[in-house]
Amino acid sequence: SLINVLIRNFYKIWKYSLIILKVGMRSFLVLLIPLFLFAKSWFVNFDEALNYAKKENKLILLYFYSDHCPYCYQVEEFVFGDENVEKFLEKSFIVVSINVDENEDVVEKFFVFGTPTFIVYDPKKEKVIGRFFGSYEKDKFLSLLKKFCNKSSIRRCVS
Repeated sequence: SLINVLIRNFYKIWKYSLIILKVGMRSFLVLLIPLFLFAKSWFVNFDEALNYAKKENKLILLYFYSDHCPYCYQVEEFVFGDENVEKFLEKSFIVVSINVDENEDVVEKFFVFGTPTFIVYDPKKEKVIGRFFGSYEKDKFLSLLKKFCNKSSIRRCVS
């Protein structure tokens, strides 16, 4: 749901939407919540994402996380927050953010053993075309996405 995505991305919302207005000797904090930043192509339900990805002709990136995973927060801030990664994901992927503690059926379906785990799924062939585990630097993460993207049946992601 939108609430789960907002809660999960609270840091990003705070970081991108805090404005300090200085008027004379006083400072005022104005918190703007630009929901459009997080309404890109992120889902929390795999089946909904699958239908949407087929319609949009995009791959699916399943991002498995847990609330007690420090590496997940690192990936969210330093990798997903990178402009080049964001642009590539927006162009080529539908991202599904899955909390492993709340979605055991999806975790079992994709044989996820830890977090963060990333799975690249081709909705046309309905199969996994890549998987990687752990925290990566943004450049390495982007190169892995491009590698798996180029193995897919989706031509949109050829960079």
